[in-house]
Amino acid sequence: MNYIDSEHLADWVSSGRASVAPVDVCVAFHDELISFPWLPTRLDWRTLPHATLDVAKVGEENIVDAFTQRGILLHSHLLAFFVPDQPGLVCAMEDGLKNLDYIYWKAPGVRYFCGVGPEGEVSRYRYGNFGEFDGFSRVTFRRFEEVEE
Repeated sequence: MNYIDSEHLADWVSSGRASVAPVDVCVAFHDELISFPWLPTRLDWRTLPHATLDVAKVGEENIVDAFTQRGILLHSHLLAFFVPDQPGLVCAMEDGLKNLDYIYWKAPGVRYFCGVGPEGEVSRYRYGNFGEFDGFSRVTFRRFEEVEE
């Protein structure tokens, strides 16, 4: 079963709160992620400029402002990535950041997401503008001046 078929995420999709990202998008994001240095189970953030927040300390309602104040570029939408051979979930960035624990509820452990922005009539996936949710309360975003895509 695909993660997005879980009842809680299927409800988001059926209500229009989120949409399904095709598998090829998730494969492309996975390929971007594996191009960076890794520790055994997660990205090696020591090698990347980044900003980290403890959501429990700043509060879910303040997460967008907290990252914006730290110079993190947030796109209009977020792609929640589960595994490369399954579809992902696209939702509004603010909604996604405030609900990472809910989105990844059935997919425990460290999880990754990236920005999505409209480009004309289609969505442009910003694989280089990504973040990591540790499965508890820490969210880390890649910090950059400009990502070449």
